[in-house]
Amino acid sequence: MSTFIETDDIKYEGDIKKSTGLLVVLFKSEWCASCKRLWPIAEKVSEDYKDKATFVWTDAAKNLKVATELGVLAIPTLIILKGGIEKARNIGYMPENDLKAFIDKNT
Repeated sequence: MSTFIETDDIKYEGDIKKSTGLLVVLFKSEWCASCKRLWPIAEKVSEDYKDKATFVWTDAAKNLKVATELGVLAIPTLIILKGGIEKARNIGYMPENDLKAFIDKNT
């Protein structure tokens, strides 16, 4: 069961920009092979870390405002934000242990 919240250009302001807590934001797209490989891993990790962070995803190809404002140039991209400020960014696929280590290191 995924704990990811889907956001888009319209909901972005409330879901990401005004968030005061810890966010893990995943930018992906349905045509991206690496995104398809990362998604089930990210869903599993979101369950494991649901008490530590809020997990948000968006389709970068369909929501260009969000992607542009956060400087996303490639997908998949994971961005960790705390209080609306970027703490870390990873571009590309990550295995489960690497994703957990990325979150642990930056929270």
